[in-house]
Amino acid sequence: MSRFLIAASALTVTTLVQGANWAPTSPLVQIGNDCDLFFDASTYLEVTDNLYSGAVKKSATQWLVTPGLALEYGKDSALTVEFKASRSFVNFTDSALAGLEDDRDALSLGVTYADGGPLKLSLNSSYRVTARNDDLQMQGVSGSVIGATLVRQANYVHNFRADYKLTERLSVGLGYIRSFNQYLDPVIVVNTGSSYNTNPLTELNTQSMPLSFDYQAFEKLSFGLVLQHDVTDYSAAPYFSTTTPTRPALDHQRLEKDFAGLTAKGQLSESGKLNGVVRAGFNRYNFDNTATQSDPSYSISLSHVLTERLSHSLTLGRDISASTTNGRMDSTTYVYGVAFAAAEDLDFNLSVSKSDVEVAANSLLTTIDTMTYVLGASYKYNSHLSFQANYNFTDASSSNATSTFNSNTFSVSAAFRY
Repeated sequence: MSRFLIAASALTVTTLVQGANWAPTSPLVQIGNDCDLFFDASTYLEVTDNLYSGAVKKSATQWLVTPGLALEYGKDSALTVEFKASRSFVNFTDSALAGLEDDRDALSLGVTYADGGPLKLSLNSSYRVTARNDDLQMQGVSGSVIGATLVRQANYVHNFRADYKLTERLSVGLGYIRSFNQYLDPVIVVNTGSSYNTNPLTELNTQSMPLSFDYQAFEKLSFGLVLQHDVTDYSAAPYFSTTTPTRPALDHQRLEKDFAGLTAKGQLSESGKLNGVVRAGFNRYNFDNTATQSDPSYSISLSHVLTERLSHSLTLGRDISASTTNGRMDSTTYVYGVAFAAAEDLDFNLSVSKSDVEVAANSLLTTIDTMTYVLGASYKYNSHLSFQANYNFTDASSSNATSTFNSNTFSVSAAFRY
């Protein structure tokens, strides 16, 4: 999902997961007393009127079948391990789109060590192949440059964190995160016939080192300090051009960013119905060790339980990050969501999100303002099977006309675990 819609996506997914928290305790295969093997599978059907997220629309219907396995070890011990592997087989009903049919793999590993003492260690690693254009369009990449195709990429994230409890109330945490992407199988853009669809793109390799201090001021409310250093290295995506055989030099090689801020998280009301996570401070950043600039940065997530069945949430965010166009991206997001539990096994959710993005790259400044509306429902049929349905309307307006688009997408899915 594009970084500008992470908040909206997280809200929708969280709501659906809460409604579909149905994972059975009985595994497919039990290995000894501590290791369980589950079979996971899902099917997904999507109908959209704008497959390429472009100014010129292309309707399409696609369906995915995703078998997978999940291995869980040591659920009740100090050391726990969870490994998941799946492959999605993508098909289109229109034979003219057969060239877009492919297989997409996903792998994830999570390891946690917590023996009840002051030290907790965690390691998470994931690999996922995606094929979509909306995140690129929302960074100002021209639809005419991408062409009538989907840009495939492999996404890697590795995350290590150590938390240590210094006293009953004070704890410190240190982490290391590395994320990077690689563009796969570039294709020649049909309308030009002379260049790859990945020509204007750069791959991003980001390393982050967060340091945090948390103080448990109250039983269910803590305050803290966060310091984080990020380094993003740009590298050229696969390149081919008959008109310009040599790829132009990149404007920037590296973006460095330092964040310093305060945090608050936990219960914000005596009743426990209002909860929040707040992080606010300033970013200082520079390209290639040139002049340093500063900008405020914040993320605020609030959730409020209105009744036993009805809750709502609000998320606000502002940040600076590297763009795939070899520049800087300033994004501000606003998300409001409502979740309603109609019955024990039936949930509905609605979210409205707004993102304002400014991309500075190649001596150009591009603005992209996006509104996204999501209406969803989830139904738990039994302890093994659940269903979900979503309608999504996205309306993106850009100062670059070829990056302006809107789309209507309807999807239904079923998930099975045994």
